[in-house]
Amino acid sequence: MMLNTRLTRQAFTLLALGLSQSAHAAVGLDRTRVIFDGGKDATSVNITNNNTQLPYLAQGWIEDEEGKKITTPLIVLPPVQRLEPGKQSQVKVQALPAAKSLPQDRETVFYFNLREIPPRSDKANTLQIALQTRIKLFYRPQSIAPSQQDLSNPW
Repeated sequence: MMLNTRLTRQAFTLLALGLSQSAHAAVGLDRTRVIFDGGKDATSVNITNNNTQLPYLAQGWIEDEEGKKITTPLIVLPPVQRLEPGKQSQVKVQALPAAKSLPQDRETVFYFNLREIPPRSDKANTLQIALQTRIKLFYRPQSIAPSQQDLSNPW
């Protein structure tokens, strides 16, 4: 009985130590949300490889409100790209003609996903984790977008 309690305490201690370590993504985004202006054909998101030694692949896609991967009315270009160590790049969110069929009286929410894919390890028996960032993407129709005058004097 005493051994079982001791093992349980050790397991909880190891679990707590493991959870207290924070994970740092190698590929990072420059924002926490994307607002796609319906009056434009595309918008860009800046991405950075924060790892100074290894190149990473960045894979992007868009999901609907239910979390299902979509290929229309918005797409991510390029869907996969290589980021050299310490370098920046851009991912473009492109509107397709089907974007005109989205509601024009309110915003539509999507999710922009970016997954970092690490290079293959040279060492045997290595666990590699591909982290994924998921942020909200709002499609804002041109009919409800604020004008320059509204933006200059919000009150």
